[in-house]
Amino acid sequence: MDIPSLLIQRLQPEVRTGKRCAPRYPIRLPVQVLADEKEYEATTDNISANGVLLRMKELLAPGTIVEFLIHIPEGAIAPNETAAVHCTGRVVRSYRRPKMTYAAAVIEEYSFQ
Repeated sequence: MDIPSLLIQRLQPEVRTGKRCAPRYPIRLPVQVLADEKEYEATTDNISANGVLLRMKELLAPGTIVEFLIHIPEGAIAPNETAAVHCTGRVVRSYRRPKMTYAAAVIEEYSFQ
């Protein structure tokens, strides 16, 4: 029986700075965000055990309660398998850069789908 081998790449955490207490991992995953009864499309910029930095087109104000679904693409966990992480939290910081807006959210609860 021939078992195909998967190429596994270990993510290297970003260096801890400032108030961060958990390493952040740079990873781009699609995200659906629900805030103030409006749905937004976003992409993760980085993720930690405590939160996520989202790339968005719209600016969400700090303090905004968010619910979001992070989509894990096929093959990232196992061949022919997808997954998702359902999270609730709140925006703690947001800012604009040329052509992109960012929202940092603390994750208060999560569950795997």
